[in-house]
Amino acid sequence: MSINRPATKVAVFLALVMSLIFTTSIVIAQESSSVPTRTAVISDTNLPGDTLTITMDQVALQETGKQLEGWLISDDGSTLLNVGILSIESGNVSHIYVSKSGENLISGYNKFVITVEPSGVPDAESSGIYAYSHRVPLDVITHVRHLLVEWPSDSETGVIADLQSSLSTAIKHINKAMDSSTLDDVTTNANSAKDEISSILTNSANLEHAAFAAAEAPSDTTVAENASNVAATQANINTWAAAASDQIDVATSKTTVQSAKIQLTSALGYLESALSGVDANADGTIAAIANEGGANQAYTAAQAMATYSLSEGELSAAGGGLGLGLPSTGDVYISYLLSSHSMSLGLILASLMVIGGGVLVMRTRRVVSTE
Repeated sequence: MSINRPATKVAVFLALVMSLIFTTSIVIAQESSSVPTRTAVISDTNLPGDTLTITMDQVALQETGKQLEGWLISDDGSTLLNVGILSIESGNVSHIYVSKSGENLISGYNKFVITVEPSGVPDAESSGIYAYSHRVPLDVITHVRHLLVEWPSDSETGVIADLQSSLSTAIKHINKAMDSSTLDDVTTNANSAKDEISSILTNSANLEHAAFAAAEAPSDTTVAENASNVAATQANINTWAAAASDQIDVATSKTTVQSAKIQLTSALGYLESALSGVDANADGTIAAIANEGGANQAYTAAQAMATYSLSEGELSAAGGGLGLGLPSTGDVYISYLLSSHSMSLGLILASLMVIGGGVLVMRTRRVVSTE
């Protein structure tokens, strides 16, 4: 009996070690599997694209004397725009930058980085020590700019602004028809609206630049999802514009002012839906989805295609892009060691050690018994 006690103690000890390793592995793996939200999104405050909203969680506090600062970087890397000091509150960052000059932040930048800087006022130059970064590939941002900034090249407006303008013009013509007192004036203004619908459909066709952008980054889920949203609004706009055109045809065939205006009321509704969308499911929001989104929602979805989804460390390499090669504040090997994959591997190794220990115990017992 005295021979078995040491072996039993060893087995119990190994079981406790295995339990501890297993529990620790599960906890760390669960923590590492929690994907943080870290984005920088361009939107409008005073002028198109003049605002950058940075939202992050699970951000570690910086050491004493250090702070995080955000930077937009131009396509060629020659221009860095400091968007301010990023304050960390309970691991979260919520920072809004609005361009004082009203600059459209999509037009000149395709990279966003967060660097570690000495505490104090925002720096004029970056330290080059990256905490987080992301680039929108040049081939992607080019098509996004066609949607939002300029199309065709050297124009002053993008596809969606032209689409919104043509819809607004058609709506104005319908409203003038509704305010007219003679049948001739009603018909003339209604036909002007119908002519403008041709421009609406032409501009809507150019929303295909969203699909072009998605094709340039097939693995980027943010670009793909929002390109799909633009496509959904495009289908809505085409359907509603065609329906408005049909209603105008009916209206202009009427022989009285009142009957013509009744048909134009429907045409007006379709055109307003094509511009502003409609809350089809009555959930309180108008989304860039089938049967809801219009040109305004296409605009928001196109801006979201240029979202910076931030990763730890320096900018990744990109074909044709600018790899600045600045140092990172993290270590990829540390990240791997804390990953769920490495924890699983550690658990397997620990199990093998326990099994091996058990075999040794059994052999020891046999040897002692033989003696």
